[in-house]
Amino acid sequence: MRFWYILILGAISSVILYFTLGIQDRVQQGREIELDAPIQVVLKSNEQIPMAFWDVAQRGIRDAAVEFGVEVEFSGPRHESEVIQQQRILENIIAQRPPAILLAAGDFDLLSESMVRSEDADIPVITFDSGVNSDVPLSFIATDNHAAGVLAGAEMRRLMRSNDRKEIAIMSHSRGTATAIDREEGVRESLADENVIGTWYCDVNEQLAYEITMELLDNPRLGGIVALNEAASLGVARAVEERGTKDSVLVVGFDSAARELTYIERGILKATVVQRPYNMGYLAVKTAVEHLLGRRVESFIDTGAVLINAENMFRREFQELLFPFPQP
Repeated sequence: MRFWYILILGAISSVILYFTLGIQDRVQQGREIELDAPIQVVLKSNEQIPMAFWDVAQRGIRDAAVEFGVEVEFSGPRHESEVIQQQRILENIIAQRPPAILLAAGDFDLLSESMVRSEDADIPVITFDSGVNSDVPLSFIATDNHAAGVLAGAEMRRLMRSNDRKEIAIMSHSRGTATAIDREEGVRESLADENVIGTWYCDVNEQLAYEITMELLDNPRLGGIVALNEAASLGVARAVEERGTKDSVLVVGFDSAARELTYIERGILKATVVQRPYNMGYLAVKTAVEHLLGRRVESFIDTGAVLINAENMFRREFQELLFPFPQP
């Protein structure tokens, strides 16, 4: 009897020890690295009125920093169009030799030389959202923007089947950013057999997108506009609403700001391609930590995108994506 008592007691102790060690292991997984300085996060913009996309991405970065026990420090120019200023900020950060840099590149080519200097200084670089024309970054974490562009273009092609107006315009947010380049290529691939009359650039400025669209709407043959980011989508949608052309000029956009979702409900924006910015930010920190711990990291992590319209926007599987939980 005593034997069975000891055996049972031993088994219970083993189970308790197993779960205790397992819990400790899981807790320590996020805190097994100690850095002398913060991981530097270089954004396209760190001071302008934030777009919903970047607000959510920064939330992912901060949550991951807490989970993995590291500090992060944000920097960037006032506006996404200030790519020269972003380059200067990045050069200053490289000179400080931080443990790692997380970079959302404002220009695909301009920052290539900075990548060489970061490699010479032995500073690991993780790019997220927008990549750079260099093999130096260890990992790129983003939407597959070409595929997302194909998705937007395919939806526009579908919508245009029932439209008597056949000309389509593209409203891009930037000339040199990888996101803009790749999305436009994808859109044009899907619309290869359609009448795409050109690409206009709003420089990540909603008001400029609005003003350009107001001029485009004077064209009686214009039947569709594909907008390639949040600012472009909001400016285009506002102009279409003001001119009362939602049924004749069909708009497909990008991102999921609250106002964009309102435009979808009102039928002004027919669809939008929604990314996962929280995942981008979170995985950028996680990937940097894994590399600093000597683990292998993936060279590209696709965080995915989905097409949202009035028919599917309130489905349960899209609620967290479209209506992120509030900041505590």
